[in-house]
Amino acid sequence: MSEPAPEAPKIPRRSKRSATISLVLVAGAGAAAVGLARLDATQKDEDVLVYGTLGACIAERLRSPEACTDADRAARTAYAATAPRYETLADCERHHGSGGCVPGVSVTAEAADKYLPAMAAFMMGRTEEQNLAVQPLYAHAPEEQGQGHAGAAHMGGYCTGWGGRVAYAGGASRVHVPASVAHTTSSTPRLVARGGFGGTGRAMASAGGGHAAGSGGG
Repeated sequence: MSEPAPEAPKIPRRSKRSATISLVLVAGAGAAAVGLARLDATQKDEDVLVYGTLGACIAERLRSPEACTDADRAARTAYAATAPRYETLADCERHHGSGGCVPGVSVTAEAADKYLPAMAAFMMGRTEEQNLAVQPLYAHAPEEQGQGHAGAAHMGGYCTGWGGRVAYAGGASRVHVPASVAHTTSSTPRLVARGGFGGTGRAMASAGGGHAAGSGGG
């Protein structure tokens, strides 16, 4: 009578489960890394232009007069619609410097009982191909002093309506800003509570000038 064939060795259940979990974790980590790479807008900087006036934009001739005019108009429209709102003048000036704020009613009836920072400049893309939205900029009081002067925005740089920082030294229009600052725009106004108008992004003026975010027509 022949003996039964030997059974194949069994892999312990725990080993199978560990191997499966390991594969799932590795696959998940890879997918997460790919996803973060796609979502992380801070992987590169953007070249942008910062101007205090429409005339300065046209005079520099880095963009066409039509592009400058369109950008100035877009910035002013966005300013009225999305500028941050403050309950008191003191709260507004704490973030934007002495003299850096105006009664909301002087800008839009929808902000009649609030205070808004004055629009100090606008940002537009260095080229039309960047497809960056124009953003109004506001003076940002020097952090180390807590207050500054609206006429000396370069002391504390600028900030966007959503709180992105643009550290601007003044004098030059071309600036480099993180892509997160260049591509993030405000669609609705923020009611800023006392103590916090954030600075999630920072832009540093380059040796040759400044590069800021935003862009309009060609």
